[in-house]
Amino acid sequence: MLLGEIFQSMSAWQKLSSIPLKPKFAYRILKYIKLVTAEFEIAEKQRVALIHEITGTQEGQEAKIEPGTPELATYAKRFQEILVTPTDLKPLDMDFEEVVNAADEKDESLSVQDLAMLEVFFNFTDKVGSEAGNADEN
Repeated sequence: MLLGEIFQSMSAWQKLSSIPLKPKFAYRILKYIKLVTAEFEIAEKQRVALIHEITGTQEGQEAKIEPGTPELATYAKRFQEILVTPTDLKPLDMDFEEVVNAADEKDESLSVQDLAMLEVFFNFTDKVGSEAGNADEN
Protein backbone atom coordinates (compact mmCIF):
# COMPACT_ATOMS: atom_id res chain seq x y z
CA MET A 1 0.00 0.00 0.00
CA LEU A 2 1.31 3.45 -0.89
CA LEU A 3 0.90 6.65 1.13
CA GLY A 4 -0.77 8.20 -1.93
CA GLU A 5 -3.51 5.58 -1.93
CA ILE A 6 -4.17 6.37 1.71
CA PHE A 7 -3.92 10.14 1.24
CA GLN A 8 -6.39 10.17 -1.64
CA SER A 9 -8.89 7.80 -0.01
CA MET A 10 -9.78 9.74 3.12
CA SER A 11 -13.03 11.27 1.79
CA ALA A 12 -14.21 7.80 0.74
CA TRP A 13 -13.38 6.47 4.22
CA GLN A 14 -15.39 9.32 5.75
CA LYS A 15 -18.38 8.42 3.57
CA LEU A 16 -18.08 4.73 4.45
CA SER A 17 -17.79 5.51 8.15
CA SER A 18 -21.06 7.48 8.04
CA ILE A 19 -23.07 4.48 6.79
CA PRO A 20 -24.99 2.72 9.58
CA LEU A 21 -23.66 -0.84 9.76
CA LYS A 22 -24.19 -3.83 12.02
CA PRO A 23 -22.05 -3.41 15.16
CA LYS A 24 -19.54 -6.22 14.55
CA PHE A 25 -19.05 -5.17 10.95
CA ALA A 26 -18.78 -1.49 11.92
CA TYR A 27 -16.25 -2.30 14.64
CA ARG A 28 -13.97 -4.12 12.18
CA ILE A 29 -14.18 -1.13 9.82
CA LEU A 30 -13.53 1.28 12.71
CA LYS A 31 -10.38 -0.53 13.82
CA TYR A 32 -9.05 -0.46 10.26
CA ILE A 33 -9.99 3.19 9.73
CA LYS A 34 -7.84 4.01 12.76
CA LEU A 35 -4.86 2.36 11.04
CA VAL A 36 -5.59 4.18 7.77
CA THR A 37 -5.92 7.48 9.62
CA ALA A 38 -2.58 6.98 11.37
CA GLU A 39 -0.88 6.46 8.00
CA PHE A 40 -2.72 9.49 6.58
CA GLU A 41 -1.42 11.62 9.43
CA ILE A 42 2.13 10.57 8.55
CA ALA A 43 1.63 11.75 4.97
CA GLU A 44 -0.04 14.96 6.08
CA LYS A 45 2.78 15.81 8.51
CA GLN A 46 5.32 15.23 5.74
CA ARG A 47 3.28 17.42 3.37
CA VAL A 48 3.09 20.28 5.87
CA ALA A 49 6.82 19.97 6.72
CA LEU A 50 7.61 20.07 2.99
CA ILE A 51 5.62 23.27 2.54
CA HIS A 52 7.44 24.88 5.48
CA GLU A 53 10.79 23.75 4.12
CA ILE A 54 10.10 25.15 0.65
CA THR A 55 8.69 28.45 1.95
CA GLY A 56 11.31 28.89 4.67
CA THR A 57 8.67 29.16 7.38
CA GLN A 58 8.38 27.51 10.76
CA GLU A 59 5.61 25.31 12.10
CA GLY A 60 2.75 27.52 13.22
CA GLN A 61 3.58 30.23 10.68
CA GLU A 62 1.39 30.77 7.66
CA ALA A 63 2.94 29.22 4.57
CA LYS A 64 1.70 29.54 1.02
CA ILE A 65 3.10 28.36 -2.29
CA GLU A 66 1.97 30.55 -5.14
CA PRO A 67 0.71 28.98 -8.39
CA GLY A 68 3.07 29.04 -11.35
CA THR A 69 6.22 29.42 -9.25
CA PRO A 70 9.34 27.25 -9.17
CA GLU A 71 8.44 26.52 -5.55
CA LEU A 72 5.18 24.92 -6.69
CA ALA A 73 7.03 22.71 -9.16
CA THR A 74 9.44 21.67 -6.40
CA TYR A 75 6.54 20.98 -4.05
CA ALA A 76 4.69 18.88 -6.64
CA LYS A 77 7.78 16.80 -7.43
CA ARG A 78 8.74 16.19 -3.81
CA PHE A 79 5.19 15.56 -2.63
CA GLN A 80 4.81 12.97 -5.37
CA GLU A 81 7.90 11.24 -3.95
CA ILE A 82 6.15 11.13 -0.56
CA LEU A 83 2.98 9.69 -2.08
CA VAL A 84 4.78 6.75 -3.70
CA THR A 85 6.30 5.71 -0.36
CA PRO A 86 5.20 2.18 0.61
CA THR A 87 3.57 1.63 4.00
CA ASP A 88 3.25 -1.45 6.18
CA LEU A 89 -0.56 -1.25 6.05
CA LYS A 90 -2.06 -4.50 4.78
CA PRO A 91 -5.53 -4.90 3.27
CA LEU A 92 -8.30 -5.64 5.72
CA ASP A 93 -9.14 -9.32 5.82
CA MET A 94 -12.67 -8.69 4.59
CA ASP A 95 -14.07 -9.27 1.12
CA PHE A 96 -14.76 -5.93 -0.54
CA GLU A 97 -18.07 -7.27 -1.80
CA GLU A 98 -19.21 -7.48 1.84
CA VAL A 99 -18.64 -3.74 2.15
CA VAL A 100 -20.52 -3.01 -1.06
CA ASN A 101 -23.40 -5.24 0.03
CA ALA A 102 -23.56 -3.56 3.45
CA ALA A 103 -23.88 -0.15 1.79
CA ASP A 104 -26.54 -1.51 -0.57
CA GLU A 105 -28.57 -2.91 2.32
CA LYS A 106 -28.74 0.56 3.83
CA ASP A 107 -29.58 2.23 0.48
CA GLU A 108 -26.48 4.36 0.89
CA SER A 109 -24.58 5.77 -2.05
CA LEU A 110 -20.90 5.39 -2.70
CA SER A 111 -19.65 6.68 -6.03
CA VAL A 112 -17.59 4.65 -8.46
CA GLN A 113 -14.68 6.88 -7.45
CA ASP A 114 -15.27 6.10 -3.76
CA LEU A 115 -15.32 2.38 -4.51
CA ALA A 116 -12.14 2.64 -6.59
CA MET A 117 -10.39 4.44 -3.73
CA LEU A 118 -11.51 1.88 -1.14
CA GLU A 119 -11.10 -1.32 -3.14
CA VAL A 120 -7.32 -1.60 -2.60
CA PHE A 121 -7.85 -1.72 1.17
CA PHE A 122 -9.85 -4.96 1.12
CA ASN A 123 -9.50 -8.50 -0.06
CA PHE A 124 -11.31 -8.88 -3.33
CA THR A 125 -13.05 -11.65 -5.17
CA ASP A 126 -14.14 -11.09 -8.74
CA LYS A 127 -17.82 -11.93 -8.17
CA VAL A 128 -18.85 -8.36 -8.98
CA GLY A 129 -16.69 -8.38 -12.12
CA SER A 130 -18.27 -11.64 -13.22
CA GLU A 131 -21.75 -10.20 -12.73
CA ALA A 132 -20.74 -7.10 -14.71
CA GLY A 133 -19.51 -9.34 -17.50
CA ASN A 134 -22.85 -11.19 -17.51
CA ALA A 135 -24.70 -7.89 -17.76
CA ASP A 136 -22.90 -7.17 -21.02
CA GLU A 137 -24.24 -10.40 -22.49
CA ASN A 138 -27.89 -9.34 -22.01
